Amino acid sequence: MKRAVVTGGGSAGHVIPALPVIEALQAKGWEVSFIGSDSGLEERLVTPLGTPFFSVRTGKLRRYFSLANLTDAMRIPIGILQAFAILGRVRPHVVFSKGGFVAFPVVFAAWQRRKPLVEPAAVLPPGLAN
Repeated sequence: MKRAVVTGGGSAGHVIPALPVIEALQAKGWEVSFIGSDSGLEERLVTPLGTPFFSVRTGKLRRYFSLANLTDAMRIPIGILQAFAILGRVRPHVVFSKGGFVAFPVVFAAWQRRKPLVEPAAVLPPGLAN
């Protein structure tokens, strides 16, 4: 069976467009997992589809000065390590990213693991994570 990982989040705008992708892949017999944030709404949106959910810690980099940028920047490497481990367990054939700050650690780990990546960037200009 083919396996896919879908990632994205930080807001519903990054997750909701991924839901039809999950449904279409599942209808074609793919085993689909979702990687989202440990504090977001992603889990509530994807688990009703029967999609296994994994969370990673990650940080949001703001385009303005904030002390939160310092602490959030330290979370990104943790999220990359978590995503690297999850991808090792799930062993997807492809990673589909819908963007958002949650996707960065997963996309970086997929690149490190040499996994094919699909990222339909429908947002111009691209955000910091894209």
